[in-house]
Amino acid sequence: MGKLSPTICFLLVVLFYASDTVNIKLVAGQTCKEVIGLCRDCDYRCKSRHPPHTTTSECDFNTGRSGIPTCVCSYKCENQCNGSGGLCSLRCGPECCNANCAAKFNSGRGYCDNVAGVNLCQCQYAC
Repeated sequence: MGKLSPTICFLLVVLFYASDTVNIKLVAGQTCKEVIGLCRDCDYRCKSRHPPHTTTSECDFNTGRSGIPTCVCSYKCENQCNGSGGLCSLRCGPECCNANCAAKFNSGRGYCDNVAGVNLCQCQYAC
């Protein structure tokens, strides 16, 4: 199988960026973990955030900075899809990308990903 030309790669990236309907289903039924901050009211916050999927909540000393324990929720993963949140830039970095995805998609989360020299905001959301 031959290599894709740079033009084809660029067009695929542009197509993915321009399309808000690109949905890639990920494997469901696995255990997901999410760090949600300090340990205060950890169990309550995990159950509020992932009802009824939370299986455990724990204070973990290994995930926090300077030995400060953080709350880690473990829950059964839902089907997740990927979508575009636009571009990441100096004005809109990881926090901005995450906020855009949260506003755009149900249970959306975002991260910046440099794909073929283009810094894209990638969203993951429940579908």
